[in-house]
Amino acid sequence: MKLLWFIPTHGDGRYLGTSYGGRSLDYGYLKQIACAVDNLGFFGALLPTGRSCEDAWVTASALIPETRRMRFLVAVRPGLIAPSLAARMTATFDRLSQGRLLIAVAAKHIDHYLTWGEPPGGRGTEDRVGSERSRTLRANDSIWYSASRHRA
Repeated sequence: MKLLWFIPTHGDGRYLGTSYGGRSLDYGYLKQIACAVDNLGFFGALLPTGRSCEDAWVTASALIPETRRMRFLVAVRPGLIAPSLAARMTATFDRLSQGRLLIAVAAKHIDHYLTWGEPPGGRGTEDRVGSERSRTLRANDSIWYSASRHRA
């Protein structure tokens, strides 16, 4: 079994969904978590993406020299970046980290992203956008459609 942890690129706190008791985000704290993940033998850590998060690619890149074994599970959202640029970033990061990159395609709100290009607001929207399978299929379609649009 491979266990992964979480790098809180949006800040951290005791209570989910609130800043009460929260800890502000800074590089020292991110480094502390990454080193703990590395030293405690976790397989890797997720670096989330979202409008309240620091950029997952930049954060992960900054943490490469602080770790030796930790894999970086970088979350990406289909349709928000050209596939050719994503491929270049992926290849560069993978080389610089000596093969420690993992990719998580975040397709939870794919319908809203394809329509509006940003996350939906409000609670409960995840129940209205469709099943996990259909979101995954639409994400795949989005990646290929976007790739064909950017090819030239």
